[in-house]
Amino acid sequence: MIEPVAPVWAIKLNLRTASLLGVDDVWFSDHTKSAFPAAAWNARFSPMARFVSTLDAYLDPTVALARWARPRGPVMGVAVTDVVRRSPADLARAWMSLHHLTRGKVVLGIGSGEYENTVPYGLTLEPRARRLADALTAVRAAWSSPGDLLTHEGPFHAWRDARFGLPPLNGTTPPIWVAAQGPRACRIAGQHGDGWMFILNDTTTSWHTAATHFARAAQDSGRDPETLHRSVLLAPLLAPDQRVLDELCRAPFIRAMALAMPGASWTAAGATHPLGADNLGYSQVDPAVFEGERFAEYSRHVTPEVVRGLMPSGTAADVERWLDPYLDAGLNHILFYAFAAAVTPRLAAAGLVEQRRLINRLKKRRPGPFPGA
Repeated sequence: MIEPVAPVWAIKLNLRTASLLGVDDVWFSDHTKSAFPAAAWNARFSPMARFVSTLDAYLDPTVALARWARPRGPVMGVAVTDVVRRSPADLARAWMSLHHLTRGKVVLGIGSGEYENTVPYGLTLEPRARRLADALTAVRAAWSSPGDLLTHEGPFHAWRDARFGLPPLNGTTPPIWVAAQGPRACRIAGQHGDGWMFILNDTTTSWHTAATHFARAAQDSGRDPETLHRSVLLAPLLAPDQRVLDELCRAPFIRAMALAMPGASWTAAGATHPLGADNLGYSQVDPAVFEGERFAEYSRHVTPEVVRGLMPSGTAADVERWLDPYLDAGLNHILFYAFAAAVTPRLAAAGLVEQRRLINRLKKRRPGPFPGA
C-alpha cells in the first residue's frame, strides 16, 4: 500500500520499489489528511521529509489510478475510500470508468470512513454500518441497470429515475473489497463484497470471529466464501537482526504508528495506551491530539517492547511464523503498509530486503480452509 503523497516523483519511486519487491498488486490509500501527526515527520529521522514537506498533500487516488493503472500492469486498488466523502452515484460512475480505462485492472476498496478524513471537514461518520450497506446496494444496482431508469430506496440515498448508461466491461464490473472490523460490518462485507479487508491489530481470536461473520453472511447470501478474497493490512517491522529491530522500534514514525492503534491492541500486547484502554485508535481519533509537545509526551509510553508486542517483527521467517495461524485458517491476501520512506535509508534498505524474502516465502504458501466455508 502506497500513500499517494506529493511530489509525484515520490509516488513513482514507491511504485518502482513495489515492482522490485515482486508484489502482485499495488494499492493507494485515500486520505484527506494524514492519519499520523506532523511531529512524527522529521528530517533527522526521516530523510524524505527534506523533499516531502508534508504528509497531508494527498493526491486523489482515483486520479492517481487513472494515471498509473494499465491494462498490462499489475492490479491496482484503493485501500480504502469511504461512503461518507463519496456518494454511491459518484462511486458507480468513477469506478466503472476506471474499469473500462484499465481493462479490468482496478479494485474498489471501500469502508465506512475514518475520523481524520471526515469530522474535521464537517462530516459525520454515524451511523456507519447502515450507510455502508445502503451505498453498496446502490452501487451494485447502478452497475446492473445499464441505461435503464433506476429507482433506489435506501435510508441514506433515494434515487428517482436515475440513469447509469456506462455498461459493464464484457459483462464484468469492478471488484469491490469491503474493509470491515466489527461484526455488523463483516456481515455486510460477506453480503456485498468480492473481498474482505481486515486490519490485524489485535488477537487471532478477533480475526477468527470476524472471519466467521464474513463467511456466514456470504453463505446466507448464496455465495461461496472460499471463492472470495480474504485480505489483511499488515505493517511488519522487518529487520535482519535484533540491533536493527531495536533501532527501528525507536523511530518517531513507528512510534506514531503505535499510538494510532486502538487501546485494545495495547491491552492485548500487555500495555496501556496513553489515551486509555477504550481508545478506538485510527478510525475515531484525530491525529491532531498527538501534535506538538504531546507527541513527545505520549511517545514515552512507546517502548521497543511495546512496539514488538503491537506489530509482527523480526526476520522474514519470524513474521511468516507470526502469520501461520491466519494462513492456516484461510487468509489468502496480505496488504503490506509501506513505511520505508519514513525511516533512515539504512533501516529502510534492511527492511526491504527482508520484505522481499517474506514475499517470496508467502508466495509458496497455500491457505488452509476458510472457517465456515
